[in-house]
Amino acid sequence: MHAQCLELMLEHMKHPECRILDVGSGSGYLVACIASLISQRNSPGAAKVVGIDHIPELVEMSIKNLKSDRSDLLDDGYAEIHEGDGYKGWAESAPYDAIHVGAAAPSIPQALIDQLKVGGRLVIPVGPQGGDQWLTIVDKKAGGELSKTKYEAVRYVPLVPKQN
Repeated sequence: MHAQCLELMLEHMKHPECRILDVGSGSGYLVACIASLISQRNSPGAAKVVGIDHIPELVEMSIKNLKSDRSDLLDDGYAEIHEGDGYKGWAESAPYDAIHVGAAAPSIPQALIDQLKVGGRLVIPVGPQGGDQWLTIVDKKAGGELSKTKYEAVRYVPLVPKQN
């Protein structure tokens, strides 16, 4: 699924100052893949991917994974990972050219739509836990109009809000 989602967002990662958000970044695998791609075309600090997860241990693990394999991606600012609530996104680096969500939400969180640039793409599994879920592509058009496409049936873990 990671490769397929990456492919669905690829066109939105091509300009020099692209911003990508990975919600539910887990081990940091997709963050590393995206950061590696954007580092090949952009100078340090221009483009970046932000990963967020609500589980502190996963945030620590993903940072450790990146440091052990590609510390340059963190050091040069191509990647950053934070503890946060996926339903709220990460407004500090918005707006985003692309947003990937790695867990299913019952509906599309408004905060993620708000943080998406005009011309941007959101790739998110939508549907109830244990029920019918669809990998959904949301493109934000001029004037904020949304185009939503049910891409394919999927089964994901639920998107869980961060507990305080």
